[in-house]
Amino acid sequence: MGAMERRIGLEQEFFLVDREGVPSDRADEFLVRCRETAGDEGLDPNVFVGEVSRSMVEINAPGAHTVPEVGEACLTGWGGGVGAGRESGGGR
Repeated sequence: MGAMERRIGLEQEFFLVDREGVPSDRADEFLVRCRETAGDEGLDPNVFVGEVSRSMVEINAPGAHTVPEVGEACLTGWGGGVGAGRESGGGR
């Protein structure tokens, strides 16, 4: 049996809110935009995942070997989410 390769990842859930802080039901629209943006930038679109509520999304950092690597992956995913949110008008 070979040596085990250890990796770490991170999953974070976010509430989508409008400019007044009221939960927004636009998760489906937001996820489509995130996935399009990710594809355009050569990133994995599957890091953006729907949740049980239409006002929640999940952004995952794929497995990495070090904490700095997983941190960098998180920042990349969050940046894609922020950009997609701005492009979609930020909320109703």
